[in-house]
Amino acid sequence: MKRISLIFFLVAFSFLFSSCASFICKPPEKSADDVEAVNLLSSLDTKNQNLKTFKGIGRIRLWHKNKDKINERVAWAGTNPSSLLIVVLVSGHPAIKFSTEGNFLYYLDLTTTPPFFKKIRSTDSCLDRLVSIPIPSRDVVSLLSGRVPIHEYTSAGLIKNKSKKGYILVLKKKWRGVIEKIYLDENKSDIQKVEIFKSDGSLKYRAAFKTMQSIKNYHVPVKLIISNDDGAGFILDIERYMADATVSPSMFALSPPEK
Repeated sequence: MKRISLIFFLVAFSFLFSSCASFICKPPEKSADDVEAVNLLSSLDTKNQNLKTFKGIGRIRLWHKNKDKINERVAWAGTNPSSLLIVVLVSGHPAIKFSTEGNFLYYLDLTTTPPFFKKIRSTDSCLDRLVSIPIPSRDVVSLLSGRVPIHEYTSAGLIKNKSKKGYILVLKKKWRGVIEKIYLDENKSDIQKVEIFKSDGSLKYRAAFKTMQSIKNYHVPVKLIISNDDGAGFILDIERYMADATVSPSMFALSPPEK
């Protein structure tokens, strides 16, 4: 009887072990949507990848606490991955300058007496001083290049947009949850909007491509809107876009005004 019990135990143990090897211990297979999400992200990551530099001129309307602060012409220049220069023009003359070259953030306000100048060491410069939104210059360069910033994630999924036509790429990070949502059209080819979230789950900023254009085989914005849920944001209407423009490193390092 003991021998029969031992044999039964060994057979049962063997079955359980093989079951674990076949099912429990086997990593879950990715769903079709997960595979498509990763493929779409790979495609988005290479979008306009040869566009390294650009310049532009247009108009910016900037608001804070739902009140307009700036509604002026603006010029800008950028180079991948994060060098950026923004110049707000008043009556055709520079009034406010913001720039970063990857190591420092520069801010020059020529509307004050004397002019205000600030230089801050920063490897991930944000435009919060200029637009009241903590959006990194790297993200702005990506958006002005017609690309969507893809933040570090651990899992990705593709879902149908229930409120509007199209699809949503949802990026998640372990222990944090959703960190980014990328809204695509019905063909899953054109980017409509991106939302970036803070560590507490609240919205950091959203950026919407309202109109796009083709220049030198690049798909770049004509109208870009960046905002948050705290009543801050700006609309950039692009009148002239110069792709593959000639830029120099010195453009992104501002100097204090002469006294």
